[in-house]
Amino acid sequence: MSRKVVFTLLDNFIWFLVIVVFLFFSVASSNFFTPFNLLNIIPRVAALGLLIIGQSFTMITGNFDLSSESTLGLTAMVAGLLIAPKEFGGWGLMLPAWLAIIIMLLVGLIVGLANGYMVTKLKMNNLIVTIAMMILLRGVVYIISPGSSASFFGPVFDWLGGGILFYLRFGGQSVGVMVSLAFVIFAFIIAHIVTRYTQFGRNMYAVGANREAAEAAGIRSDKIILAVYLISGFCSALAGLLTAGRMDSATPRTGMGWIFQVQAAAIIGGVSLLGGRGNMIGALGGMVLWGILDTGLNVLKISPYLVDAVQGGVLLFAMFLDALKGRYLQRTALQKVVPLKT
Repeated sequence: MSRKVVFTLLDNFIWFLVIVVFLFFSVASSNFFTPFNLLNIIPRVAALGLLIIGQSFTMITGNFDLSSESTLGLTAMVAGLLIAPKEFGGWGLMLPAWLAIIIMLLVGLIVGLANGYMVTKLKMNNLIVTIAMMILLRGVVYIISPGSSASFFGPVFDWLGGGILFYLRFGGQSVGVMVSLAFVIFAFIIAHIVTRYTQFGRNMYAVGANREAAEAAGIRSDKIILAVYLISGFCSALAGLLTAGRMDSATPRTGMGWIFQVQAAAIIGGVSLLGGRGNMIGALGGMVLWGILDTGLNVLKISPYLVDAVQGGVLLFAMFLDALKGRYLQRTALQKVVPLKT
């Protein structure tokens, strides 16, 4: 088997896992394979998908954004406080939904700009910076809330996360196709086009694969890295919009603990921790896999403790796949330089 075929199989192993896990839950419970569940697998994790896009962009350049879950929580809470009446946890400003959405998107961009500036201009470690930002932003959420939820945002704000595009009939049952389903798939398509068919996308891979060589070729790596952090912040704000819209509320814990799911989904989807490798089709598969697991474990009424164990196992398996691909690439690169004796 050729090296290209082997690596292609490893890089797209996620879709084999998607099929296996889907078939498992279909057999394990008759309640899983229903029109409602099938059409809601992706909407359940649509916000997670947007975080995966942002994380994938940063990881391709050899960086991380571990603050994205807190950016989601902050932007959702900011919008809630600006829209909701005082009796429902807001500040009583009751701004129009469109204005609150613009503000929350700006907040996401500001967070991304701050992360990118510290990493590129101040040369601070991206892992430590984004961990610190994650903790800082979560603290800010608790300060401004203060510790309570905001709810009842209105149909305009809720449309993207909780709206219905149209209904499909299965037998005598009508099942709604959610706006978030179409939106997150559209977002992945745009992300795929950007990473694969634009100069910016090619520069991302070049920076992640070998930053020094990319800079020698005239690529401004700092500019690329700053841009991906802005994209990650923007995606996190959109994820906040979807989450708050789906739940029609925001709490200080919104998005908390999601970053490990985001990392696992991106890595198991083929995005390398070392940078320079990965594609958005694989990242989409990581999101779909997580959606199937979330839906299937919920249908089976699995203990929350077991759910944590499954998620941890998925993350470990993702790391194993990434290490396996890394070793295979290293070995094939060595064989090109020094062919193995037969």
